[in-house]
Amino acid sequence: MTRQNVRTMRQDAWTAEDDQILAEVVLKHIRDGSTQLAGFNEASRRLGRTAAACGFRWNAFVRKQYKPAIEVAKEERKERKSQKVQAQLEGGDYDHPTATLMNWAQVLRFLRQEKNTAQMWASRWRQAERQCAEWKDKFEKLDKEYRKLKEDHDQLVRDHAQIVADYRKLVEIVERARKAAFLPETDPEAGFMYRIDEYGTLDRIQPGEAMSQAE
Repeated sequence: MTRQNVRTMRQDAWTAEDDQILAEVVLKHIRDGSTQLAGFNEASRRLGRTAAACGFRWNAFVRKQYKPAIEVAKEERKERKSQKVQAQLEGGDYDHPTATLMNWAQVLRFLRQEKNTAQMWASRWRQAERQCAEWKDKFEKLDKEYRKLKEDHDQLVRDHAQIVADYRKLVEIVERARKAAFLPETDPEAGFMYRIDEYGTLDRIQPGEAMSQAE
């Protein structure tokens, strides 16, 4: 069983001739402006393999060996396409040996088609410009709103910080007043007074000092 499997694998192995046939078919399709998939399908019929197997072999091995030939085939495809377009402009078929020049009706039809194509692209361009202007206006409005909201937010942050600072000072004043009210040397019958300077500092005034200030 093992020998039979080895024999089968060897029969299915790709030979140099298989690789050459695959390359010739794919290069022909490249030159003709066809797709590589069509080349794999044709090669599969000639080699008796699946198109997937041909595609895998091409991408994994053969393509690397034929890079210069692939570039040449692409150049030939470009040249053939250019010649075909030129022949169509002259009123004939590039592949037909009796291609003739375009008559006036064909010239007018071709020019109308090109005019319609140009008008279509011009309309799309104007539409794109309008959409661009609309999105620009939306962006500017949103940017203006964002800047206003950011300014308001920054002001709220500053106001909050000031309120917190004022609150802390008030707490300190109340705490100092509470402690001073319960000093042991204070005579409850004599009473006491306080004054607050411009910096928010609380100082206790002795009764004698209060009388002198009153005078």
